Amino acid sequence: MIFKQKRDSVRMLATVSLTAVALSSAPAFAQAAPAETQYDDDAIVVIGVTKQDANIQDTPIAITAFSGETLNEQGISKVEDIASFTPGFNIRGAGNNPTAFSLAMRGQVQNDNIATLEPSVGTYLDEIYVARAYGLNVELVDVENVQVLKGPQGTLFGRNTSAGAVLIQTANPRYDEISGKLSATYGRFDERTGQAVLNLGLSDSLAIRGALYYQKRDGYKTDVNTGAKYEGRETINGRVKLGWKPTDTLEVLLSGEWYDTYIDGPVRQNLFFNAPAAFGPAKPIVDGIAAAERADFGGNPNLAAYTPPSAVVGADPRGPFNKTQTQTYSAKFILDTNFGQIRWINGYRGVQSENLIDLDGSSVVGHFTEGTQDLKQYSSELQLTGTALDDRLNFATGITYFRETGFDQSRSNLFNGKFTAGPTVPPQFVGRTNWSNFSGQLDNDSYGMYGQLNYKLTDALRVTGGLRYSIDDKRVTTQTGDVVDNTGQFVRCTPATVAIPCDRERHKTFTNLSYTIGVDYDVTDDILVYAKHSKGYRSGALQLRTVTLADSIPSDPEIVHEQEIGIKTTFLDGRARFNVAGYHNKVRDAQRSPVLAPNGISQTVIENADTETWGVEADASIEVVDGFTLFASGALSDPKYTRYEGKALDGVPPNQAIVTVDKSDYLLIGLVKKQFTVGANYKQDFGGVGLDANIVYAWQGKMPQIDIPVNMFTSTAPGGLGLTQAQADQLAAVAQSGSLGLLNARVALSFGPEKNFEVALWGKNLTNDQEQQYTLLLSNIYVGTSYNEPRSYGVTASFKF
Repeated sequence: MIFKQKRDSVRMLATVSLTAVALSSAPAFAQAAPAETQYDDDAIVVIGVTKQDANIQDTPIAITAFSGETLNEQGISKVEDIASFTPGFNIRGAGNNPTAFSLAMRGQVQNDNIATLEPSVGTYLDEIYVARAYGLNVELVDVENVQVLKGPQGTLFGRNTSAGAVLIQTANPRYDEISGKLSATYGRFDERTGQAVLNLGLSDSLAIRGALYYQKRDGYKTDVNTGAKYEGRETINGRVKLGWKPTDTLEVLLSGEWYDTYIDGPVRQNLFFNAPAAFGPAKPIVDGIAAAERADFGGNPNLAAYTPPSAVVGADPRGPFNKTQTQTYSAKFILDTNFGQIRWINGYRGVQSENLIDLDGSSVVGHFTEGTQDLKQYSSELQLTGTALDDRLNFATGITYFRETGFDQSRSNLFNGKFTAGPTVPPQFVGRTNWSNFSGQLDNDSYGMYGQLNYKLTDALRVTGGLRYSIDDKRVTTQTGDVVDNTGQFVRCTPATVAIPCDRERHKTFTNLSYTIGVDYDVTDDILVYAKHSKGYRSGALQLRTVTLADSIPSDPEIVHEQEIGIKTTFLDGRARFNVAGYHNKVRDAQRSPVLAPNGISQTVIENADTETWGVEADASIEVVDGFTLFASGALSDPKYTRYEGKALDGVPPNQAIVTVDKSDYLLIGLVKKQFTVGANYKQDFGGVGLDANIVYAWQGKMPQIDIPVNMFTSTAPGGLGLTQAQADQLAAVAQSGSLGLLNARVALSFGPEKNFEVALWGKNLTNDQEQQYTLLLSNIYVGTSYNEPRSYGVTASFKF
């Protein structure tokens, strides 16, 4: 029924289903295992449909899961790497902060990172919801497993999981066990990494586990004008967990984690420059400088150009940098009773971040932006899970509370066309004295109540149903205007009708009832078929970076209705598995946030659109012989807009205005339609030496980076860019990133009396494929971009005890 669609959609899905067998799979389906083996590195216990431990093959939803060992073998070292090896999931680096990203799944995406805009894919760290992506794109340290749940997860996981959820579980303390691991890595770009894990099981009721990670790496991008190196980083990450069982039925888990990173970047590369006509005689000079630097780049993504901060009054003298710190604390109380398990999960997360970015990617004083975030979140969930009616009924129910406060600020210095020159000094462009300021003080509260049931009608047939009611109460006080020399002194408010200090307040409450209904059936002990329908909810958004009162109207919530059918199979006596899922969803009021610059004032306006997506995902693995496993995965999706009335610019400076236009033929940026992964793992014990070899190749198709249709590049109608044909051709050539193929490999030898010594050679992106990661088109003025990291390789020595 859900595939009853026009003929080309049916053909697409049929084609994918056939090719997926050869080209697709999930890296962890071969590692699924029952709960009693959950500490085995090759086993994963997943979150079932009622938040209770389950085998991945018995769970009637599409899941990709990675054990901690698999993450290591496949070179998945950071959160952003997870998407490259997960069918139907991709991550696009954030434009305003390298420790943040935008997550996209099943045609849904958060295409900007600001504190008032929610994600459509929720991220959970040790069961704590992480509201903001700032400081989230971090190294995976002492992680037990990662699970990617696809499709709306609104009943069990709540708001902002309308496309799916990513669950990261770090290793818990283990009782009555003293163990640990020490490792050291040396790699390309003078990478030096050290990691230590220590587990102290002091008794059968008390245990402490600690993990410490340190990395320092040189930069790999070179400024074509100065020869300076950028993108070096230094990171330290520490975590301590305490486990205590005061009784046989009660467990207390306390955790504290601290993260601190400094990056001398990011730096971007200019792909297009069209100085405003207001530059007058300076326009050809500006365009010429940018064009000369693009020629110097010569297509090398690791070359860049950067404006010296001394040319912009008020710019941070450190130049391009990012400094981000997070602190995460949790307290869990787990009580086993005769009617189920009660879990009380409490969390706190604080983020402090600051950065300076030259967004246009040239040495011209084009567009400097500085960001400052100081955000705090508190959450609490009281949860009851269990079974009843002779174990025929599984249930989960609970209440949640979430509070967020803090500050998010962005300041920009955008062009003025002035330059100074001396007899022996080339023209030096200088930025404006005033910086435009967009800042907001947040104060949000969220509440939720949920319940989900799974009932066995027969031994083979089960039904699932769930409801969640959500309340999001959001408040923001914004300050929009110009400040002197990047200080706190306002000299002008936007709009001009607002008096200094330019405060504007907004308050909006959003409510929603999400639901899930599904059925699954065991055709045999090794074949599960299922179908479900879900409604998901992404909370509405308050405007943070608008300059008029009309544009500051809150954005509506994003509502998705999705149908999914799937089959999960196990064969060859458990040595092989094949799973495939097809889905169809419609999103009402999908949130979009284009960057516009009316009259030279850069701003972000949150809009709403409607979308529809058809897609299919598949996973497979087979253990060909003992110790040798082949795995693959793949996905195809076909997202499109069905309605999109958005904002665009009309007129020419200084008389530009923001108007409403039809954007239904615009492209969906940050989404890829085609993905696949293929790989192999070989493990063998040769007596005194153990061998663990892994190779994996992940490919994704072209990704639109600029949403404006090509036919609008030369148009002078509202929303058009008004470019010459030559400029339009130049822009069209960089409007989407090329297909990206990442090849990772690792070969490890273990030795010693218990194989507790290991030396591993590893390589990431061995094909050295680099494509645009985040590309910003600012009106018709410039295009600046960043790229994924180049080839890296190294050696890691480790010792387990």
